[in-house]
Amino acid sequence: MPNIKWNFDKGEPEPEVEKPAWLEPFDCNGRFKARYDLLPMELILIIFKQITASDRLAAGATCRRWMEASHYYEPFLDQIQYHFDRIEFGDHVGPLKYFSQGFRYYPRLIFTQVDFNKHSDFWCNHGLWITELTLRSCKIKKKKFISIMRNLLNLRRLELMCCDELFKSWTLEYNTEEPMFPFFLFCLRHLSLSGCDYFNEYHFERFITMAPNLRSIDVSNCFINLYLSKRITMLDRVMKLINRNRYLMKELNLADTPCVDDFIWHCLCEIEDLQLSHFSVAYSDRVPTKDPGIIRFFSLQTQLTHLDLTGSIGLNDECLQIIITSCPLLHTLKIRRCWLISDEGVADMHTMQHLQVLDISNCERISDYGIMTGIVGKRPRIVTELYLNLLNNLTDSTLYYMLVTFKNIQILDLDSTTNCVTDASIQYIACYLHNLKYLNVTACTQLTDAGFTGIDLPQKTFAIWDIAETFSIDRLKKLRILKVSGCFKITDFSLRYAFRFMELKELSISRCHQISKQGIEKLVTSCPALEFLDLSECQNINDYCVELIAINLKRLSTLKLSNCPLVSEVGLGFLSVHCKNLKYLYVRGCFKLPPDVMERLSNITTLRQVYKS
Repeated sequence: MPNIKWNFDKGEPEPEVEKPAWLEPFDCNGRFKARYDLLPMELILIIFKQITASDRLAAGATCRRWMEASHYYEPFLDQIQYHFDRIEFGDHVGPLKYFSQGFRYYPRLIFTQVDFNKHSDFWCNHGLWITELTLRSCKIKKKKFISIMRNLLNLRRLELMCCDELFKSWTLEYNTEEPMFPFFLFCLRHLSLSGCDYFNEYHFERFITMAPNLRSIDVSNCFINLYLSKRITMLDRVMKLINRNRYLMKELNLADTPCVDDFIWHCLCEIEDLQLSHFSVAYSDRVPTKDPGIIRFFSLQTQLTHLDLTGSIGLNDECLQIIITSCPLLHTLKIRRCWLISDEGVADMHTMQHLQVLDISNCERISDYGIMTGIVGKRPRIVTELYLNLLNNLTDSTLYYMLVTFKNIQILDLDSTTNCVTDASIQYIACYLHNLKYLNVTACTQLTDAGFTGIDLPQKTFAIWDIAETFSIDRLKKLRILKVSGCFKITDFSLRYAFRFMELKELSISRCHQISKQGIEKLVTSCPALEFLDLSECQNINDYCVELIAINLKRLSTLKLSNCPLVSEVGLGFLSVHCKNLKYLYVRGCFKLPPDVMERLSNITTLRQVYKS
């Protein structure tokens, strides 16, 4: 007899409401079933918005409905980059043949060391939806390059990095009638020729003619192998482009480009109505005492928001003070390896109301006094990224005040800052920086297990009356990247009791010689989402550790085992059977491995490169 519910108020039975399938927790046999594939699409999209792109792709492998949600065009598809590395480009060669048959759009593509000699209809079928294209050290000829670009009418970003072969074989004379591009890319906003040494002024002139609406140009690391006269000619072409597009130009990258002297600064100053938002340059000359162009330039560019002066060994305190006072909108300031900057230069940095990213790495003349009075200041700042590499004059007390002041830090880089990074510093990081996503304490040799676990500390982190409290590093629930390479005092104790990160993506513990199988046993279950693991020069890592890694870390794509002498061909067998997503394997210095490592791992379809010797 059916179970009927009676409504005594109305004197009639209640109508039975059919529940959605995803709310029914049990099947007809009374066994629990989870039908997450039947969740409403709106709810799935809300969940997917809270996780990273790699997590969405992993979740999309569970069922077709979640796969459709992970590739939803707005906004997920625009966040995905498809990277083709060391393949032969052709319609009948994998993996491109699967992409050619796909029904989705691929707006962002990256090709590294790819051979474009074969014919492909991929560009004809998908070219209209491609908005970003990057070619790195690819083998491509003039005819093939033009045929590709002809189909990318909606391209917004084009990056040609180290594509010397393209320009070597592309001979052009200025007075030739041959059109380099018989079409225009009116949507192209950004053009990068980074690392290309063999393109000449004629190539550059045709490129910028093809893209009349350029707003961003990147010629970093260019013109190094050219003669001085050629370098000056190329920089003159760049200045003419900026002058022509002065109302549109917003981003300029001249990093590691020679011949950027005071004359170039004056040329930039002479361009009227130029208001850059992003500017990167490495200025190596000494600032002249009479009418310095660099000071005049920063006095005019008051709309800068991103400024990268990495490696500008000619930058002095006076220039930095002008930048601080004249560019109030800066949210990114990078002065790494600017060796002339001292405490006087950063004295007023606390007045920058919008500063979010600060890099003062390897500025050895900045001391505790300059950081406390100039950078920390009197009020909390909104800094989210802080880079303090190789600041050996920094003490742990100053670092403590910085952590208390900048509580919203998401990226903290303390690589080789040995003096201030102690067990107490790690305790303060675990206590205050709840939003931290990236932590780098590589080569901070004072760190021990006590700092990471909070156990057996000689002095408690906080002690008030009879209450004493310590912290474990696993309090940082948002941590995604952790680098502790070279911290040789770390043992299995930290891996067993502190490294519990369910969402950690990248872990580097190379040169930690006391790590062994006891720590790996706990690590692979406490950090199941690892995609990058570096165990190089860990002498106790053996085949059993490799087995644990291969079986438990299902999403592992990069594994570094360089100079691990106990790893043998038995470990390769475990990788071959269990690792289905492995892309890069580093086994240099593993002398027990056979020479045919790549052949033994041939059944791993995702494997791209094995670094053996």
